[in-house]
Amino acid sequence: MIFPLFVIMTLLEIYVLVSVGESIGGFSTILLVVITALVGSTLLKQQGWSTMAKAQNAMANGQTPAFEMLEGVVILISGVLLLTPGFITDTIGLLGLMPFSRAYFIDNMLKKNAQKIFTKNSTTFTHKSQNQKESGAGQKNETLEGEFWED
Repeated sequence: MIFPLFVIMTLLEIYVLVSVGESIGGFSTILLVVITALVGSTLLKQQGWSTMAKAQNAMANGQTPAFEMLEGVVILISGVLLLTPGFITDTIGLLGLMPFSRAYFIDNMLKKNAQKIFTKNSTTFTHKSQNQKESGAGQKNETLEGEFWED
């Protein structure tokens, strides 16, 4: 599923770059891509520090900075998209850096995945056994060592 998405996005980026290059020229296209990367990196830095400050403020007030952590993930993905040359990925990356659209992305992601995230009920048991040499051969009282998680 993700491989076709990468192929389609790459082909669309090439098409858009060639179309823009034909319209405004090759040098202008390269300059425009560099300018969007510079503007994006400035916004990335500013929004990253802003989100960090909000997370620290939430922790200082005794709250869990869950939304701020999700914002950090969106900002990280937006930064990767801005580093990828192309106008489509730059547009999506810039949208991820704007606070109102970032909140929209997070809300939609949570709405689509809330049932998967909050209703998964599984139990995991891991057994760690020792060699009989270490525990003493011939002992009938064996102790099992393990870890138990319940989500």
